[in-house]
Amino acid sequence: MKHFFTKALACASLAALLALPAGAMAEAVAMSGLTTGGTAQQLGAPASYGSETVTMTMPQENPVVEGVNPITGLPYTGEYQPILVSIDSSPAALPHWGASAADLIYEMPIQADGSTRSLAVFMGDIPEGAGPVRSARVPMTSLHEIWGGTLCYYGLQEGEDSNNVRKWVKANSANPKHAYPWYLNALAKHNGWFPRHTDADHKAPHNARLLIGNVKADYQLTPAPHPFIFGDGLSVDRGEAVNGIVISPREDQNYLSAYQYNAATGTYDRYRDGAPYVDGNNGAACTYANVIVMRTDVRWNSGNPSRPVIRLHGEGVAEIFQNGRYIRGTWARESDGKTGLTNRIVYFDENGQELVMKPGKTFIQIVKNEQPVIVLSDDAIEGAASL
Repeated sequence: MKHFFTKALACASLAALLALPAGAMAEAVAMSGLTTGGTAQQLGAPASYGSETVTMTMPQENPVVEGVNPITGLPYTGEYQPILVSIDSSPAALPHWGASAADLIYEMPIQADGSTRSLAVFMGDIPEGAGPVRSARVPMTSLHEIWGGTLCYYGLQEGEDSNNVRKWVKANSANPKHAYPWYLNALAKHNGWFPRHTDADHKAPHNARLLIGNVKADYQLTPAPHPFIFGDGLSVDRGEAVNGIVISPREDQNYLSAYQYNAATGTYDRYRDGAPYVDGNNGAACTYANVIVMRTDVRWNSGNPSRPVIRLHGEGVAEIFQNGRYIRGTWARESDGKTGLTNRIVYFDENGQELVMKPGKTFIQIVKNEQPVIVLSDDAIEGAASL
C-alpha cells in the first residue's frame, strides 16, 4: 500500500480553510436540530482534494462471509439482491418511506443551488414502501455499476448531449441495455408498483411510493457483491472526539443534514432541516454506525445548473465518523469514469489502510470539494476554525 498520497490528503491547512462566514456557521448549527454540546468548528481544507487518477495500490476484494450482509456486516441469510432507489430529498418529500430499512444511503447534489437527492440501497430489510421516488441522475447510474441489482426511479435525466441516463448506460454500463430488470423506470414499466400516496406530509410530485416488495419478489439478477470489511470501528485513541456534524449545502439552510453521536447506542442520529430524520412508514428514527463525507469534483454539464457531473472515480478526501471519533482519510475507485465502473469505491483510514466499517447502516454524503463541514467538539480540532 502506498501511503504518501493518503497522508498528503490528510494534512489540514489553516491557510486553506473553506470560506464560511461565522454568522452562517452559527445559523447552520442553530437550525440543525442538534442538542449536543461542544464548540462549533469548521473543518479545514486538505492540502489536496485528490485527482482522477488512482496513485495508491488498491486492496483485493474482501471475502463474502456466510450469514453476513456484505453491506452492513449484520446477520443476513439469503441471496445478494440489492435494490437501489432514487429518493426525493426535497423538504416536501420528508419523511422518507423506508429510510430506516436502507442498508446504505448516498446523498448528492443535483442542483447548483445545493439541492440534493438520495440513492438508497436496500437488501437486508425490505420495507412495505420506499420513497418518495424521483427521477434518476447520471451519478446514480455510476454507483449502480458498483452494487448491481435493480435501480428504481420515476423518470430520468434526459438531454441532447451524452450527459443523460440512457446514453450514459449505453456507452459505459456493463449491462448497456437500459431496460428492466437492471433499470426500473416507472414511466416505462410496472407503473403500478409506484402508486401515488397522498397524506398530510406528501403531495404530488413528492408522493410516488415504490412497492419495493414487488421488485424483490420479481428479482431476476445475480450481481457480484463487493463486501466491506467490518470490525469495531474507530477506537478512542484515534482521531478527534466529535459530538455532532452539520452540513448545509444551501444558503437558505434547506437540505441541511446533521448527525449527533449517541453514546448509548454507539451510532449517529440523523437530522434533516432541524428535525429528527425518521421513517415515514413507522416513525422509527434513522441511525447510522458509519457517516462518511465524500468530497469530490462537482460541475454542471454545459453550465446547466440541473445537470450534475460528479466525479466518482480516481481519488478524493473522505471525512470519516465512527464511535464519536473523526479522522480524515481517502476514497478511491480504480476507474477512469468510463471503464472499470464495476470496481468498488474503497474508503481508506488516516494510515492508508482500508477502513474497517462498524456493523450497521451507513450514510455517505457526497459533496463538492469546497463544501463547508461543521463539527461540534469539546476539544479543539487541529486545522479547524472555531466560531
